[in-house]
Formats: sequence, C-alpha cells, structure tokens
Amino acid sequence: VGLAVGFAVRDTVENYIASILLSLRNPFEVNDLVDIDGHEGNVARITSRATILISLDGNHIRIPNALVFKAVITNFTRNPERRFHFKAGIDTAEDLLAAQALALETLKATPGVLTDPRPLAVIEALGDSNVLLGIYAWVDQRRFSFPKVRSEAIRRIKEAFDDAGIVMPEPIYKLRLIEKDFHKSVPVKKSVDANAGDVKDVKDVSAEHALERKVLEDQAQGDGENLLTKNARQEL
Repeated sequence: VGLAVGFAVRDTVENYIASILLSLRNPFEVNDLVDIDGHEGNVARITSRATILISLDGNHIRIPNALVFKAVITNFTRNPERRFHFKAGIDTAEDLLAAQALALETLKATPGVLTDPRPLAVIEALGDSNVLLGIYAWVDQRRFSFPKVRSEAIRRIKEAFDDAGIVMPEPIYKLRLIEKDFHKSVPVKKSVDANAGDVKDVKDVSAEHALERKVLEDQAQGDGENLLTKNARQEL
C-alpha cells in the first residue's frame, strides 16, 4: 500500500518541490516571453503544480513544474536587446560590396534598428543561382515590436535593391514538356489601392502589449496563486 501511494503521489510531490525551487531561482518573471522545450508564450504564473503560459495565439499552456525545472528555457525578455536575422538573395553578377553597403545603409535608417550593437550584412552562402546575404540587426524590445521592425527592414531592403537595380533572381528550373499542345493562362495583375491608414499601420514598429494585457487579465480572473514575485532573487 505504501509503495502504491508513493508512486501515485510521486508526480504531485515532484511538481510541488519543483515549484518551490523555481520560485527561489526565478528564471523568469510574469509577462516574460519564454520558450520552454518548444512551448513559447508569456508567463502568466506558477502554481504549486504547473507553470502557466499564454501563447502568442492567446492559448493557455500548462506545463508541469517538474518538466519546467529540467527543461531548457529561453527567456527572450530578460535581455531587452534582441537580434533578428533574414537572408536576401542577389544575382551572382552583382557588386557584392555595393549590395552589402546598401543593405547596411538601409538598416541604419530603419526605425527601431539599434546602431549599437551594429547591424551586419555578410555573405553567407553561394547558392545555385544567387548569392545569399545574411542581414542581422538588433531591436530594443522595450520600445519597439520585434516582428514589426524585422518586417519593416525586409520591406525597405527589398525596395532599396529594386531602386538600385540590384537583381534578386528567382530559382531556375528546367522543365521538360511531354504534350505538344498546352495552354498557359497568365493572370492579369490588378492594381491595389492601399488605404492610407493601413499603410501607416504596416510601417508602425512601436511595441505592442496585447499579450501582456491578456496575462494581466488572466491573473485578475485566476485563483490568486502565483509563486512568482518581483522580490525573489533572479537567476543569471
């Protein structure tokens, strides 16, 4: 009977002990954006049994504390400066140094991109039909939206390359046609009139706090149990 009860309550005791250790170590705070073994979201609270995250889609993720204590945790909020990265392919015949310089100039003029640490534009790979440039830049997440700044940087570099006549080639495929007669319909490109307000929203890179507000609402509606405190010592 003792063995049966011991095995039955093992997970409960393990989660409870893990919750105490997590509250002492404090690897994250309320509203920190974290990734716990592939589960990404803002921390809502830690109970005696589980850690509650609110995902970027607004869903609640409940992870047993024993798993959280053993997991690899990535805290995206602890350091306010975060780097983004994307690749841009240009034609092999282009002046690579000129393309790198233009990408750097465009990055520095993009709202939200930090000058220190400096942005980078490096040659990452020689593709089948292009040269891949790796674009790196840093964002202060306290003031600007990370995905918005990245999106704006991609848009601006694409426009800068187009204006400078830098070709961004498409992949080349070799097709073998079997049938003699075939018809290919070409869609007609229609002009799109973008609303001025929508364009302004797209270019807006200010930080959004919708998910943080959801966490606060969840705390207001919860049972009040939360082992995370601001006064606890933070784990480095």
